[in-house]
Amino acid sequence: MKKIIMIALCLLSIGFIAKAQTKKTVKKKTTTTKTTPTKTAPEKTVAPAKQAVEPEEKTVVKSTTRPVTRPKANAGNTRYKAAVGLKFIYGISLTGKFFISENSALEGILRYNGAGGLGSNIAFSALYEYHLPIKGVNGLRWYVGGGGHVNYFSWDDSDIDGVASYGVVGVLGLEYKFSKLPLAISADWQPAYIISPGSGFSAENGGIGVKYTF
Repeated sequence: MKKIIMIALCLLSIGFIAKAQTKKTVKKKTTTTKTTPTKTAPEKTVAPAKQAVEPEEKTVVKSTTRPVTRPKANAGNTRYKAAVGLKFIYGISLTGKFFISENSALEGILRYNGAGGLGSNIAFSALYEYHLPIKGVNGLRWYVGGGGHVNYFSWDDSDIDGVASYGVVGVLGLEYKFSKLPLAISADWQPAYIISPGSGFSAENGGIGVKYTF
C-alpha cells in the first residue's frame, strides 16, 4: 500500500513539474513573439532642385558717336570770339574784331596818321572777313574780305580846308592765334578805292596788329 501511494505521489509530482515546464515555455514563447512596433521615420520630401537660371547675356553696344566739344575761348585752343588791339605801320590804328560764325568776322579799324607832318589823317574802315585755316600750322589762318572806307584829311595850314572822302576797301591777311595765350598777331594789306570826291586808288592801309582775344 505504501508503495502504491509513493508511486502515485511520484506520478503526481512528475505531472506537476511537466505542467509547470509547459507553462514556462508558453510564457517564453508569448514574450518572445511579442513584436514591438518599429517607429518608421517619416519620409522626407526632397524638394526638386532649383534650376539655375542663367542671366541673360547683356549686350553692350558701344556708341560710335563722340560728344561734340566746342572750343572755349582762351582755353588752350586757337579760336576766339572777339578781340581788341592795335595796328601799326601806316600810322596807328585801334581795331576790334567780332566773329559772327566759325569763320566769318566783322572788324572795325580807326586809324590816325600824321601824313608826314603835313596834317592829320583820320580814317575808319568797316570790314567783313572770311577766315580759312592753313594746314600744318595750328592757329594760323588767312583771311580775305572787304567793306567800306571813310577818310578825313586836315592840313596844318589853317587856310586850306580839310577834305572828307569815302570809298570801298579790301583786305587780305594772315593771323596767328596763340594756343595758350589770349593773344593773336596779324599782318594784312587793305587797298582802298576812293569814290568821292574825285576817284583814286590808295594802298597805304593795313599793317601789323596785336590783339587781345576773348
